[in-house]
Amino acid sequence: MAQLDLTFTAGALEEDSSGALVVGVWEGGNLSAAARALPCATALDRAVAASRAFTGKAGQTLTVHAPAGVAWNRIVLAGLGPYDGVDDGAATAIGAELGAVLEGTASLDLGLTPALAARCAQALRLRAHRLPDLRSIRPADEAPPLARVTLRVADPRAAEDAWAPLRAVAEGIELARDLVAEPANRLTPQTFTERARALEPLGVAVEVLDAKALEAQGLHLHAAVGRASVHPPCLVILRWRGGGDGKPALLVGKGLTFDTGGLSIKPAAGMEDMKGDMGGAAAVLGTLHALASAKAPVNVTGLLALAENMPGGNAWRPGDVLVSHSGKTVEVIDTDAEGRMVLADALSWGCATEQPSAVVDLATLTGSIVVALGGHHAGLFCTDPDLAAALRSAGQASGEALWPMPLTPAVDDDLRSAIADLLQCAPAGSGAWGGKLLPDALHAARFLSHFVPEGVPHAHLDIAGTAERKEAAGPCPAGPTGFGVGLLCAWLGVASNG
Repeated sequence: MAQLDLTFTAGALEEDSSGALVVGVWEGGNLSAAARALPCATALDRAVAASRAFTGKAGQTLTVHAPAGVAWNRIVLAGLGPYDGVDDGAATAIGAELGAVLEGTASLDLGLTPALAARCAQALRLRAHRLPDLRSIRPADEAPPLARVTLRVADPRAAEDAWAPLRAVAEGIELARDLVAEPANRLTPQTFTERARALEPLGVAVEVLDAKALEAQGLHLHAAVGRASVHPPCLVILRWRGGGDGKPALLVGKGLTFDTGGLSIKPAAGMEDMKGDMGGAAAVLGTLHALASAKAPVNVTGLLALAENMPGGNAWRPGDVLVSHSGKTVEVIDTDAEGRMVLADALSWGCATEQPSAVVDLATLTGSIVVALGGHHAGLFCTDPDLAAALRSAGQASGEALWPMPLTPAVDDDLRSAIADLLQCAPAGSGAWGGKLLPDALHAARFLSHFVPEGVPHAHLDIAGTAERKEAAGPCPAGPTGFGVGLLCAWLGVASNG
């Protein structure tokens, strides 16, 4: 998919008989100076007065087709909100709505400051983003994608400077979205690895532990999850060193390119959605792409724990006892609780190898977090108050909200095994009300905490409810969201999309 051609200019906008001109309207229906200067201003006033829905609120648009006196095919009126009240939030809302309604080419003359124009541009680009399309024939009435946008600003150079880090984050989010959208026959652990190697020209060092290396280095939990697949498991290590000699932050992403549930096989209904069970790894790769593109002055190591969980003659089994990288033994209860297994080994290996300053893992891990929080918040499990506060703040800045969840020894009894150090998850039927209500998100988070050394700040983000959405909202169209890239970039000091 071609990237949107987006430029800033201080000059007069070139008339385009096939494109749109976007001008602003203040809340209450008052045309902006740019709109008032058009020869069709009277017609625009009438269009605003005739519309009951359009009030000029930030995030609203009204299209006037083929207005007399101008060469553009249409004028799009964009609500700016209260007079002289455009801020980051309003600029994001304006850009997101324009990304939803514009097609082909467009020129924007909204009177925004360079910084706000850049913020608007990022939201516009993210909302207009289209996922990889594998159709050989497209409907004749399908609107063309938005291909070129010109924004008029007083200082284009300042706008470009503000846009550079925002563009890097947008590219990372789009990369993560595209990966989650890929079918599992096209995105295997090996092709995912190839996508990771594409970051090497940006200055990211890439290392891969293949299936043999996983076993040799003691990552037996990870190796077991993927061993029945013809696409072997692997751990991809991405190192960005833009911050001198300081300890790196460690980002760990669950990367199940497809999850059948293994021998504890899932129901057929809805299994096609399991191609997206690598949203955590996609977010980590998108974040590293953004950091490297922005030349961020930070040190970060990203781990992609990649595998395909399949049934087969050599598949891992309920009842198996496996030795983790940390040396702890784990009794398997349910092979559909595979994400915590690959993450546990990646966390242990990453902490031992990278000596990180802090650790954040992301995973589409449990259905129970969706029951608890729905699709508006990801679950945040963290006992370090400074890290938790920083991540929540980054989530607010990026529009990727986190909600704190309990992470305590209170659930340790539920994970107690008679023959191993830990149960992988609580057995079915062991919870309240006859086993119908198991706090699996809490169990998974507590399980993972056993594989991070004491004293290392660690946060687990369960993004099962936020990695994809059925309806468009704000800068995010329907489908994969790229959740995690924006908040991690904001946490690491790179501009976010909020």
